[in-house]
Amino acid sequence: QQKYQQQQQYQQYQQQQQRMQQQAQAPPAPDQDEALDLACSAGPRAEGWARAKLYFRAIFETEGTSPLQMPSRELLVAALDGAMRELKAVEALSPQAADECGLGKLCLQLLSFATIEDTSALVQMFAGLEQLASPVMTMLLDVPWVATAQAGWPIFGLLGTINMRKGQVSGALNTIEVDGLNDVPGQAFQAELAAALQAADGGILMQAGQNYLARAEAVGSQGSALAPLTALAAQALGNPQPQEKIAILQALQNAFKQVIGTAAELDVALSTNWPMWGLIQLALEPFAAA
Repeated sequence: QQKYQQQQQYQQYQQQQQRMQQQAQAPPAPDQDEALDLACSAGPRAEGWARAKLYFRAIFETEGTSPLQMPSRELLVAALDGAMRELKAVEALSPQAADECGLGKLCLQLLSFATIEDTSALVQMFAGLEQLASPVMTMLLDVPWVATAQAGWPIFGLLGTINMRKGQVSGALNTIEVDGLNDVPGQAFQAELAAALQAADGGILMQAGQNYLARAEAVGSQGSALAPLTALAAQALGNPQPQEKIAILQALQNAFKQVIGTAAELDVALSTNWPMWGLIQLALEPFAAA
């Protein structure tokens, strides 16, 4: 019976992949020329992409929403429908536009997966879909995050949404050992992070991240990499100085390169109990183009 259910889930997953591919082909890793226009502000369909981008940003900028809170599926579907409407109006997904706006098409696919009804298909999504994993990892590891933020596409918020939707599947999120929540530094950081976010105090947030890294070093913690990454993300968000924020974000991206080298490792990072992805999205927001 269990094997039959797994087969059913896999078939549903394959069907979902086919629907996603009909909507938007996963783009290749951006080359240097494409990276210069991550915002998709050039070309004959630029206005359509700009209007579509507003729907993506509204997921996290509408009153009462946040990259740290899971959007309702209704909000996600409405954003996807609105973006698709704008893109179809300018034929942005036509074969003639195959080489245009790779980052926009990537975000479109991520949003499509975020709206999926059967969230069990998200559990090992990237390991099972290399053509999507490759461009996502390029954006995470090779393209400077501030440049991504300036383009205005909320890719970290979308990844965070997928992370949170995974949490609806029993047992899908990481164990406390994988996330570093099984030791004193991790548990103390979890409490301090929650308090800082509740108080909306950047100074406390920075201190929480610094405290964790100091405690982990003092006890020689060699467990999870995800807790230190979250601590750096907290420091980046809490720091009010733009240049210092950029330096922390660069250090965080370099740390990502040491931790995430495969699609399977990306799936693990997207199964964390830490609000890492939402913290990164919020930390990058000051650099987003108006």
